[in-house]
Amino acid sequence: MFGTDPRTCPGIKKFVRPVPEYFPCPNCGGNVEIWSDEDTGICDKCNREVSRPGKEPSCLDWCEHADECREIIKRMKR
Repeated sequence: MFGTDPRTCPGIKKFVRPVPEYFPCPNCGGNVEIWSDEDTGICDKCNREVSRPGKEPSCLDWCEHADECREIIKRMKR
């Protein structure tokens, strides 16, 4: 099944192989590193916790295999 294999489902990639993304801190303009599988990060300048700007749509919100993918993600994070 397409949704059960993290090697074939393109939507699950950012959760099982996270990558860092960088955003400006709204408080001081410093850099905030937020990994693709996280919603927040800490500013390297003022140490403020910063949320990801805007929620990016995720296949976990609508895909018929989302529950299976959530289980895969949970197992891989153990």
